[in-house]
Amino acid sequence: MATAEEEAFLAKKAAKKAARRDKPEDNANLNITSLMDVVSIIVVYLLKSYGTDPVVITPTSGQKVPMSLADAPLQDGVPIYVSSRDITFGEKKVVQLNESGDIDPASVKNHSILPLYDLMAEEADKSKQMAEAKGEDWTGRIILVGDQSLKFSTLVDVMYTAGQAEYTEYVFCVIQQGG
Repeated sequence: MATAEEEAFLAKKAAKKAARRDKPEDNANLNITSLMDVVSIIVVYLLKSYGTDPVVITPTSGQKVPMSLADAPLQDGVPIYVSSRDITFGEKKVVQLNESGDIDPASVKNHSILPLYDLMAEEADKSKQMAEAKGEDWTGRIILVGDQSLKFSTLVDVMYTAGQAEYTEYVFCVIQQGG
């Protein structure tokens, strides 16, 4: 059984519904010019923001990227993160470094880091196929994101391995020092 309040509410609702049915329909006009302006602004903004920084580098936890006075922009390439604890290629940790910052000798053969070489050679083949499909020339460029305390011998091994995997251009990631 409905209470008096509910009956009054339903009656009022029915009256409003009836009043809306008797109203003639309004013809709505859509102004397409302002819509096109908004879409154009959004497209320009997205193109501008996408084109300003093609390379995004996120150092691994605990990694201290060296400081430099260099002001050259970072070029596009495949990042290799070399911290004092490990070497990471893409999203995958490839080699663990010991406490003194050296690579396990079982992973290295003639300065070539075997697990890193396998991943880099596979990535190079994929990149070459993609560049060929687009009709572009392939540039084998790596971005070395090293740690301040990185041993030179470890850096040499990483660069040699990259060269063996046909990456011939090296870009070092540094933090620009104000000055």
